[in-house]
Order: sequence, then C-alpha cells, then structure tokens
Amino acid sequence: MIPQDDFTPYGYIDNPYHSWKISPCGVLRSLEPLGMGWHVPNLGTYVRNQFQYTAHLTIGLKIGEVVLVTPEDFRRHSCTITSHLHTKNRFEYTCTVPQYGLTVNARYFLVQKDALGCVLSLSSTMEQTSGYPLPVTCYLIHCHTHNPYTSRLWEHGLYARKGVDDCCAMLGIASEGDVFIHGACAADGGELSFGDTGYVVTLDEVSAWAKGAKVGQPHIMQSQVDSGWQVRAVALPCTLMLEKGEQRILNCILARGVSQDVAAEHWADGIEEIARAEAEHRADDEAFWQKAPQLSGDWPDYWRRGLVYDLETLRMTIRPSSGIIPTPWDGMQIQAPRTVLAEAAMDMLFLSYANPDLATEVILGHFESSPRANLPCMREDGSYNMVADDGQICGTAPEWGFPLWCCDQLFRRTGDMPWLRRLYPKVAAYMRWWLEHRTDTEGWLVYACSWESGQDVSSRFGPQQTGGTIIQHVRPVDLQASMVQGAAILARWAMLLLYDASTQNAETNSTSLAEIALSAVPPVDFAGEAAYWQKVANEFTMKTRQMWRDGWFRDYDSVAQEWSSQQDGMHLAPVFCGASGWGHVDQLRPYLSQPPSHSNGWAPLCWPPVVMTLIGAASAAKMPFDAAELAYQFIDASYRSIDSHTPDAESGLPGVTREYRRVVKTSRKGVIEYANAGIEGYGWGALSVHLLLRYIMGLREEEAGTLVIAPVLPHALRQNGATYHVGPVQWGKYALRVECTVRDAENYTMLLRSSAIIDEERLVSSVDEKQWQLEGSWGQEHRINL
Repeated sequence: MIPQDDFTPYGYIDNPYHSWKISPCGVLRSLEPLGMGWHVPNLGTYVRNQFQYTAHLTIGLKIGEVVLVTPEDFRRHSCTITSHLHTKNRFEYTCTVPQYGLTVNARYFLVQKDALGCVLSLSSTMEQTSGYPLPVTCYLIHCHTHNPYTSRLWEHGLYARKGVDDCCAMLGIASEGDVFIHGACAADGGELSFGDTGYVVTLDEVSAWAKGAKVGQPHIMQSQVDSGWQVRAVALPCTLMLEKGEQRILNCILARGVSQDVAAEHWADGIEEIARAEAEHRADDEAFWQKAPQLSGDWPDYWRRGLVYDLETLRMTIRPSSGIIPTPWDGMQIQAPRTVLAEAAMDMLFLSYANPDLATEVILGHFESSPRANLPCMREDGSYNMVADDGQICGTAPEWGFPLWCCDQLFRRTGDMPWLRRLYPKVAAYMRWWLEHRTDTEGWLVYACSWESGQDVSSRFGPQQTGGTIIQHVRPVDLQASMVQGAAILARWAMLLLYDASTQNAETNSTSLAEIALSAVPPVDFAGEAAYWQKVANEFTMKTRQMWRDGWFRDYDSVAQEWSSQQDGMHLAPVFCGASGWGHVDQLRPYLSQPPSHSNGWAPLCWPPVVMTLIGAASAAKMPFDAAELAYQFIDASYRSIDSHTPDAESGLPGVTREYRRVVKTSRKGVIEYANAGIEGYGWGALSVHLLLRYIMGLREEEAGTLVIAPVLPHALRQNGATYHVGPVQWGKYALRVECTVRDAENYTMLLRSSAIIDEERLVSSVDEKQWQLEGSWGQEHRINL
C-alpha cells in the first residue's frame, strides 16, 4: 500500500532523464507554497558549475476578495498545507482554505522529459448553501529564474506572450533560447474561462496584480542588481464555478523546448498523455510499496514518515541505463550522478530491504560495467572524475562504506549462487588491484590521495592542498583492517562456490540454461582462491595489530617515521572488521560507547560511512545496547529533521535524504544534537533504514533462510506495553513482518511472521506463512530457520 500520511510539503520528484554528462536536464524540486519545477542542470552551484535556469509551476487562488499566491498570503488566511502523497514519482500538496471550506490538491509528476504535469482538484465542504456556485480563479504561475552567464546562445532577455491557445501562456528567451509553455484544460468536462496573462517579476507582484494593483511589466533585459539573474513570473488566470459538494479537476502542464514549435509540441503531447503517465507512475509506486517496509504501532510519527522519505530517496538515486552503463545504476546522489563504489554498496544494502532484485542487479552491474579493476569514480559517459594530483585514476578504497561487507550481507540474505559466481571474479580483481597497486615497499596498504579514502582532505593524512594531494607516505589503520575483512569474505565465498560447483557436477541432469552459459567462463580454482585470501586475511590481521600503540590503533607516517597522535572514529574500524584482539576491544570500550570525532572536528555521527563503522564496531564488540543508543541518536535526529515543515537556516529542504548530519548544538553534558545537511537527495543518508532494522529491531543475516533476531529498543522507546511493527522486510525468498512489544524495561516479546515469495514478481504466498512467538531480555538472541 502506498503510504498516505501527513508528510512535509517539501521534497523532490525523480527526473529519470537527468544525468551529468549526457543529459544534464535538471532535478525537480518543490517551491513554496504549492510549486514544483526544474533546476537545470541541478540545485545550486555544484563544483562551481553555475545553474542555467529554474522553471517552476505553482498555483495561486482568488476566492471573493481573498487572494492566495505567496507563502505569506496562505499563512495570513490560516491555510494549512501538507502532503499526503510523497513518492519519487508523485508529489501532492493538500491545501485547506478554512474561510471557504475549500480543499485544493495539486499532484505533480513528470509526464515526459520536457513536460511537468499537475492534476489540480478543488472541492468545498461548506455547510451553508448560500454563496454557491462559488467562483474560484486559479492562477497557473510559471516562476522562472534565468542565468544569462551560463548560456552559449545568442540571447539577451525574456519575453512573454499568449500561448498557442487561450488556455496557455508562453515565456521565451530572446533572441535564441528555450521556450516554456504552461496552461491547463478541464479534466472533468466542466467549463473554464481564461483571463489575460499577468507578466511580472515575483510572486509578491503576482499577488498584488491579482488584487487589482497596477504592476509594471519587466523590460526584456531586466535583471537582479546583485546577481544579474533574470527573474520572471507569468500568471495565467483560470476561472471556474464550484457547486456545493462538487469537485473540479484540471490537468495542468509546464512544457519546455528549444523553440516555440518544440515547446508547443511538448505542451500538446503533455496534455494528451497526462492520464497515462500518472497511471504508470501510480503502478510503479504500488509495485514498490507492495514489498517495501513501513512502520506502524507506537513508533514516533516522524519515524514512520522518515522511513518513507529515506526509501523514496534511494529510489531516486537509481538511474536507468545510459552511456557505457548497460544496467540500472546507482548515481549516489540525484544532483550530479556518478558511480562510486562506497555509495553504491551502501545504497543497495539499504534498498535491498525493499527491493533486493534491483539492489543485486545494480551492484553487480557496478562491478561488471567498470572499465578498470579498481572501479574508478566515473560519469555515465565513461569519464573519470576522481583523478589524483599526479594523474592516477582513483576509485574509493575497500574501507569506505565497506563495500565487500555490504555485498556479503546481500548474499547472506538471498543465497543467490549464480549472482555470486558472476560477482566473485570482479570483487577479487578489485581487491588484487589494491594489493598490487596500493602497497608500499614494505607491503603496507596506502591511498594515492584522500579522495581515494573517501575521507576528503582528512587531517589524518597531514597537510594537503586538495583531496588529490598524494599521501602515499601514510599507512592508514582502517585500510589494513578492511583488507582483513574483505579477504575473509572472499575466502568464504570461494569455499561456497567450490562446494556449489561440486554439487552441480554431481547433478549434471539438472543443469539450467544459465548454468550452461556460465560454463563457457574459464573455471576458477576456488580451493586455491580460498587458501590465498585466507593467507591475505591472516597477514593483514598481523599488520593491523602491529599498529596498536599506547592504547589506540594509529596511522603511521613512513617518511617521518612517526605514529599519529590523532584519535579518529575510523580508527575503530579494526573492531568492526574483526582484525582486533579482545585485549584491544576491552581497552576501546569507552570509545565505542562515546566515539571520538572524525577528521578535523567532525562530530562522530555526522558522516554515514563513519557512523556505520562506529555502530558496527560497537556491535562486533558485543555492546548491543551502546550500538542501539548510537543508532537511535542518528535515526531520531535524521527523522526529526527530514520531517520538518520548515526549511533549515540555509534553505535546505526537508522531505529528502541529505548527505551528512550537522551539529545543531551541544549541551553542557556533552550531548550533541544533529540535523540533516549537505547535498539534497544523497543515498547513503538513508543509513537509518539499515540501523533501524539491524541494530534496533535486531534482524541479522546468517545465511540464506536463517537469521538471528536480537532486538534492542533504545531506552526512549521502552514504554511498557508499547508495540512496534515493521514490514514487509524482504529477506531472500521470504517477506518478514515483525512486531516487538515492550514487556518492561528489561524484556520484550516478539512476533515474527514469514511468508514465502512464490515467483519472480515477488508475490507473497498466504498459504506458506509461518510465525514465531519469541520472548527474552533486550539483546537476547534467537536463531530462526525460515
């Protein structure tokens, strides 16, 4: 069921046509009070690449003498604005005008690449019969900001005129440039009458014009004094009569094109195709939410909605096949997509709880489509975008986001051996590349530059001019530890594949077409591979433990021959990776419950990959209560922030997952409060999905068909009798539904339901449902064979 809730009236909808090199056609971002539109090529000035334009469609109203156009107009008349539909495909505002008992719904979605659609509905619930029919004027407003400094065209300003029909208006760039057409038609067959177009600069001026004030039109070259940007607003009035109890529906389109002719074609096609496009978006949303987890019960309301925002952001980061990438791929963020191993692995781990088939396809495609074994950071056209200052082509290291661990969690849930057989050689080649190209003369792993570490310009690595500064004199302890973890995973995979191959040889009569195709691949000596990777794991376990100095795991500067004095959250990675000894863990326990900062002053729970490391380390150290409390602190801050009904101090939007967490304040007792910050629409910001399911609800992968459950609700959620539901959670061939009830501060009961998935469409069988009633103290483990 598609979530229906009181979502924040801010957010994005997906533009699947947008990429960074081949088709930078913009992201779609909400605009107060009731708008949605393109930011081209993206929001803001990513890597100093200034935007070209923004083009938003928004809605204003006039009922009697009441004019509602600006955010302040709606506030002054006590209107409420919320969103009951908030998916990657469709974003709907619901506005109530109490003075007239009027409800306005504006549902936005992309009809085609160059046509943004809005289904606008109006209905009145006033009890009195007088005043009907109620005349309502809807202002269909195109708000435009043009940056003349980024165009390669012959242009100097903007013009406005009537569109191809009375029901639309046109805004164009003169004399050579894009053209935008917006307008509406009745979807219900009712009458509409269109008035003269208003052409002004701002929404404030549209509001004044709608109230009858004389507002001068901007001259063609008019621009903002401070920025030079050319700002315009074109308002098309559309009047209708609303009977008591009646609903009126309008189909609205904002179309764009490289000329008047092309824009007119996109406008006409958009009006024609709007119903079909919405039906397709609705079907896509329904298919996703049929199997995606939702929260119910006594969870905080903002957690229930926060999980939805996170999952919808993850959906938006997936780009369709483009350029040299033949499969769907993870763009890591929606603003300027690129392929990065750390983000792809983390994003797909989080998404796999809702759509494991897509998650495994994307991460396999990431490895198989890379032109180089180290999986360089890359755009869709094959260009590399992370090149060190000496020209080395870089990709993120195995310690950043722990991509092998993420892939292993996927496999432990699915048990998909054909998938693993294809993935294994690519992952092994990646790890061999690091051993061959990133070890110093004494065999220690190093980074070419801090970009390669993912910890850009970290103070751990000494003075740097840029993230591309060469730092190969530093031996980072977390990198050595990640080789322990990754090599151990590869050794286990090799043994599983060896066993699987021997089983297949014994069952030749059951060979499938897929297995016949795979038989063309040269055989792999999995026994030899397993022995090799176990040797690597043992070697780097010893190296990692040699880096323990004075009660801490420390980096080493091989040129200065000095151990680092800095304590960084990533120095706890050996515990997460299983590279530390228990004597080390005992000394590190205070730091696992109260982690140190990261790099030069970043608070410990700011960056998702660091948070994943810290909480994973606490859990590996058998400190489940500390892991749960850290997870709660991250999730609660994230979901409070993302569900806000006001933008932040920097005008950053709620309703979409962001890149990192900033510190809001620190109490006298040292308690840090966080809020979302950084790039909007960033996949790994959805770490809360994973933390909630793994460290709070306690669902852990063992192997296909087997899991361990050890719930640890944080103290803030342990109200006696409170019940917390989550489901369905996709778990290999099963869909899980979990209900955890607080018996008291020390104990819980849990009901686990498991339904078998019976076909490739992941439909759930109701006849093969099993359930387990579990009891225990918080953190007590139960092993379940599904």
